[in-house]
Amino acid sequence: MFTFMDAARVKPARSKNPPSEVDRLSSLPDCLILQIFLNLPTKDVIQTSGLSTRWTTLWKDVPGLDLDAEDFYIRETFVIFVDNFLERKHGLFIHRFKLKYDSFYFEEPAGLINGWVDTAARLKVEHLDVSDSFSEWDPMMNPTVLYTCSNLVSLRLVGMGLPNPERVSLPSLKTLVLILIEFTNKWALENLISKCPVLENFCFERSYDDGIPILRVHSKSLLTFMHDAGYHEDCDEEDRFISDDRTSSFIIKSPPSVVEADIDTVFNLTSERSLGIANEVQKREMVRDFLVGISNVKDMSISSSALEVKYDYSRYVQLPVFRNLYTLCVRFDSYMWEMLPVFLEVCLNLITLVVGTSENPKMVDLTVIARPWNLLSSLEYVDIERPLKGEALEMTLVGYLLENSPNLKKLSLSLHDSLKKGESVHKLTLSLDDAPKKEESDIFIELLNFPRLSSSCQIIVR
Repeated sequence: MFTFMDAARVKPARSKNPPSEVDRLSSLPDCLILQIFLNLPTKDVIQTSGLSTRWTTLWKDVPGLDLDAEDFYIRETFVIFVDNFLERKHGLFIHRFKLKYDSFYFEEPAGLINGWVDTAARLKVEHLDVSDSFSEWDPMMNPTVLYTCSNLVSLRLVGMGLPNPERVSLPSLKTLVLILIEFTNKWALENLISKCPVLENFCFERSYDDGIPILRVHSKSLLTFMHDAGYHEDCDEEDRFISDDRTSSFIIKSPPSVVEADIDTVFNLTSERSLGIANEVQKREMVRDFLVGISNVKDMSISSSALEVKYDYSRYVQLPVFRNLYTLCVRFDSYMWEMLPVFLEVCLNLITLVVGTSENPKMVDLTVIARPWNLLSSLEYVDIERPLKGEALEMTLVGYLLENSPNLKKLSLSLHDSLKKGESVHKLTLSLDDAPKKEESDIFIELLNFPRLSSSCQIIVR
């Protein structure tokens, strides 16, 4: 295992370059080198001290820290290293302060971490990222200065508790990421967000007992909202992401100009509780308001479970029109693609459709509305990512898209390995004038025989 104390004593490596060669890296000014170092983990920065005598101590001047306690043999060494960094920066500003640790291995971790964060806040830290990987309990993050740090631009906290501080003022905070956080007061989060006047990005990955029975997000500046009741590691996509199978109600009021949306919620509905039940009228109204709230998006990704809620809703109430939706990606976890036409008909200007799949597809029974489908006049590009096996439901989807899209230019798809003959299939374009060949498989013949409403449409087989 790498130890920082050893790395700091690494002897500079002798240059193997001929004297005539110019060492452009060493000729860079310190300010530029420090900017490069600032974007690297501290472990990697220290290792560069062996590359040049000039860099032997330069790493100490980096205005940021990015440490993982797992990189230390002895936890006390980790503590000493953080203490020394903050001591060296006394009276200065720091740009970034990032720590990852497991509180199980530390005595009184709450006091230790709060002290470090409090010091970082007094040093006007701009980007703060603190992650506790121990999941059994949540040490309270309660540094007195953090919630009034005027320079803080981004804040990411993982696996800890947050209080409801009396005074909050974060005038520069633009990005807030809270993952598996426990709140001591049900109003703590709402109070925190309301005191961030320029907040643009908010990611909230919830735990089952986070102490927030009702989540209210009031922000006039918010551009990105990601709500996830599952367990995803990354919360940095620039979109509106909602993933939740437990929350029964989502209300979007006066939404900003939403560009992208990633929807994966079933509003706590189950197969036994559909929108058709008489006492679910209120639920239908809530689904309607939610759909209207996201109806202006330009780029949408939706799970099949969320699409099923829309499909169920369409049985009783007309879906709102998505006039601005140009790109749609549907992730199917079963052969429920038959729900797709219902939604496509209200996407009047859709140009690109991506039909994806989840990692664990399953078979389900679904009663489909029998009716003639309208033309998909705006659709130009379709990409079916799931490898086709030539099954009837799959081919029906291909046929539906070809027969109802008068302006379709390209339909891309891939074949399952079982249908490929050795190395003969890499990329094949099937045009309307092609005639089936004897050596081609049945799926190629079927693709060529499908009626196409667009005379210029090409089928690209990957």
